[in-house]
Amino acid sequence: MPTQFITKMNKTEAGFHLLMTLSLADGSIQQSESKIILDFLEKNYSEPIDLIKEQAFLRALPEEERQNHFHETAIQFYKISSAEDRNKIIEFAMKVVMADKRMETGENAYINELYDAWDLA
Repeated sequence: MPTQFITKMNKTEAGFHLLMTLSLADGSIQQSESKIILDFLEKNYSEPIDLIKEQAFLRALPEEERQNHFHETAIQFYKISSAEDRNKIIEFAMKVVMADKRMETGENAYINELYDAWDLA
């Protein structure tokens, strides 16, 4: 069951959480990854985001809670987005994951989670 925090997320915030959590799947987030994610979100979604708050939340989120948070955030994004919005996120997520020319097991699990949560073929 999503927390009240998650149910109040807009598309930009939810997209940020999804993409940053996915980036963490290989163990760390490079500053360059973070910048590319923020540029993508800025170009595609217009809702406001408090980066300091969102980054602090993700830093404080225990590793064992990431998968559940990712799932709940994927459900929230689905509820507030169009098919076009979801396709943009999944396409970009694949570019982020494959930037190093390989997909780690954790990254694959998160991508599969998006496909399942959004009922993509």
